[in-house]
Order: sequence, then structure tokens, then C-alpha cells
Amino acid sequence: MYKIFVDLEMHPIPRSLKEERKICTQEIIEIGAVKLNEENEEISSFCEFVKPGYVSKIYSKFQKLTGIRTEDIAFADPVSEVLPRFIEWCGSDYEIYSWSDSDIWQIMNETNLKQLTDLDGLSYMFNHWHDFQQEFCEILHLEKVMNLGRAVTLAGLDFSGREHDGLADARTTSRLYVESRDSKSFDRLRKLVVDAFKGHTFTMGDMFDFGSISFPAE
Repeated sequence: MYKIFVDLEMHPIPRSLKEERKICTQEIIEIGAVKLNEENEEISSFCEFVKPGYVSKIYSKFQKLTGIRTEDIAFADPVSEVLPRFIEWCGSDYEIYSWSDSDIWQIMNETNLKQLTDLDGLSYMFNHWHDFQQEFCEILHLEKVMNLGRAVTLAGLDFSGREHDGLADARTTSRLYVESRDSKSFDRLRKLVVDAFKGHTFTMGDMFDFGSISFPAE
């Protein structure tokens, strides 16, 4: 069984479109994903821009955040074409992971808005989706979830590419997953956190700057 790690970049639907926003407030503008085999090795990647249906120009705020420009999406295919390609790329035997549940809700809402809920393979995807942000924080017994960049620092990793790039975020999430399963440094970190928080109700961010922690090489 394969493991898929996905990250979506989104753009808001204009507030003037009140009826549409009752169903979905954003549109997908990029899908990035990586596929791992049973040995947790990356064997394939997927990255495509998506042309939104309700805006023709990327707002400057979101261009700065994601690095995605208007010209990047101008000639991209709509989600009705890109999402089926992504589902086909995922295959038929996989589990899918994202950092938080915002991505699965985005696909659910956008396919509802655009009447794409009957796409082949969509139900399988939803039924095999995991929120790895929540799982990661539960492993470390944290009371609050954290953003991806913070988690990367906490695990002693370097971020792969720039944040808010679909493929980079997906690949970084996959690396955190592998760390959580296989890394001795992650085991040491988990023990440190568990020992530090015995009998306490604070979150890790309240007590430590984990960005300063480094582990000796094995």
C-alpha cells in the first residue's frame, strides 16, 4: 500500500459571490503531492497549478504567500480536469495524509460547489484520508496543534523548499511522517517531551524554544 502526502494551495472566492461562498470560500490553485512505497521511500511526485473559476488575477497577498503568480494559473487546467488526474496518479491502494484537515474539507466543499462529487475515486480518497498534523501532536502529547514550519524545527529537520509551496509542503510532511516512524532522534525528542510534561498541563510552546535543540549525529 502506498502513502500519499498532499498539500493544496488555495485562493479566496470574492466576497461579492455570497451564494458560492456559502458552499466554499476558497478555490484550489495548486496541488502538490508525493508518493511513498512500503519502505517509506519517495517514488513519485505530483504538482500542478489549477485555474480558479471565480478569479482571473491572484491577489498580491496570496502571490506573496504562495509564490503563485497570475501567469502561473492563466493557462492551467480547471479543478475539474486536474483533480481527476491527481486521483488517477494516487492509484487504487493507498492512504493519504495532509497537514491538518483543511485540505480534505477544501476538496469536499469545492467539489460540492462545482458539482464534481461523482468523480471516480473521490469517495475512496475521502475514506482513506488522515490528518497527520493531529497525529503528530498526539504522538508528542501536545494539547495544541502547530504549523508545519514549527513542527519541522521541532523535529530537527530542514524545510524542503519554501513554505506554502504545494510540493515542498507535501514532501516536508512526508519527511515528518518518516521521522515519526523510524528516527532515533524523534524517539529521543518524544521522550524529552513526555518527561518534561509529566504532571503539567502546559503546551510545549509555553515552556521551551525547541528551535534551539540539536541532536548528536548517530
